[in-house]
Amino acid sequence: MVPSRHVLLMVCLVSSLTGGLIGSLVAPVRPVTAQDASPVAKVLSAEEFRLVDPSGQARAVLTFSSDGQPFLHFKDKNDVARISIGISSETGTSIRDVDGKTRVVLSVDDEGFPSLVVRDRNHQTNSFHPGQGKSQR
Repeated sequence: MVPSRHVLLMVCLVSSLTGGLIGSLVAPVRPVTAQDASPVAKVLSAEEFRLVDPSGQARAVLTFSSDGQPFLHFKDKNDVARISIGISSETGTSIRDVDGKTRVVLSVDDEGFPSLVVRDRNHQTNSFHPGQGKSQR
């Protein structure tokens, strides 16, 4: 005697439902988290911060100069500091080309006079010092 397909289907359905009910009673489902959520720090202190790319190479560095003044350097993929912002005897920003040669410097000296210096690849320099009333080539 071969059971009909309908009977087999009903037995499978009943046993599946029974197994599911028994399983949920024996091992109830509870939400799980990988780790507890921690509060976000309001202040983070360090002597140096580094922003690294996916390969682990530092691409931006916030650190101190040798005379203890803060500096921020943005580096290209070849580790050349292309943009630097910092405080020194002439506080300002410098921009370098792919060869690491300084091309633009925007700064303010200790007396508060601003200056803009631009250099081309042939080392021709143009500078502008509006507070001192002079421009140079």
